[in-house]
Amino acid sequence: MSTCTRVIPIAKAALAADDAHSNAFHGMQPQAGEIAGKEGFGLPDSVKVRHEKLDQLSKDYPRGPHDQPQSMCPAFGSLRVGLRMRRTATILSGSACCVYGLTFTSHFYGARRSVGYVPFNSETLVTGKLFEDIRQAVEDLADPALYDTIVVTNLCVPTASGVPLQLLPKAIRGVRIIGIDVPGFGVPTHAEAKDVLAA
Repeated sequence: MSTCTRVIPIAKAALAADDAHSNAFHGMQPQAGEIAGKEGFGLPDSVKVRHEKLDQLSKDYPRGPHDQPQSMCPAFGSLRVGLRMRRTATILSGSACCVYGLTFTSHFYGARRSVGYVPFNSETLVTGKLFEDIRQAVEDLADPALYDTIVVTNLCVPTASGVPLQLLPKAIRGVRIIGIDVPGFGVPTHAEAKDVLAA
C-alpha cells in the first residue's frame, strides 16, 4: 500500500503578513548596547513615546549622575564575608529598609545565620542613644562560648550621622569587636566593602 503526501501551498499574502509582523517585532527590540550603561538608561529611542509633556520634563530636569543603572548596596560584600566567617556574629546599624534588603539577599544567597539589627529613630540618632544601644547589643551578644568575633556595620545613615563605632570596646569577655563603616556613598563596590572588613 503506497502512501501519498499532499502539499498544501501557503498563500503569498500570509507569508507577507508574517514577514511584516516579524519585521515590526524586531524593529522594537533594542540594539546591542542600547540599554546597557549610562548612555542607554531607560527605554531605547525606538520605543520611546513622544509626548509634549515628557519632552518638556526632560528639558526641565536633565539627567544627573544618579540617572544610571543601580547595583546592589556595597555593604552586601562585607556582609557576605562576615556571614561566612566561623564563630562570628553580625550586627547591622542602618535604615530598616536597607537592613531588610541586605538580610533578604544574604539569605537568598544561602546564609544560614541570623543578622542582628539595632533599630533607631531620629531622636536616638541625634542624641547619641543609638551608639549606646549598639554597645548594649554587643555586650548582650558577646558570649565566648558561641562567638570569637562580633562585626558591627554602620550603613549610610549612621555613618553620615557620625555614629562612632571606633569607640566600641575592642573586646568583651574575650570576644573581639570589629566596627566598620560601609556606606553606599563612600564604598562604591562589593570588592572594596570586603576589603573594609578584611582590613
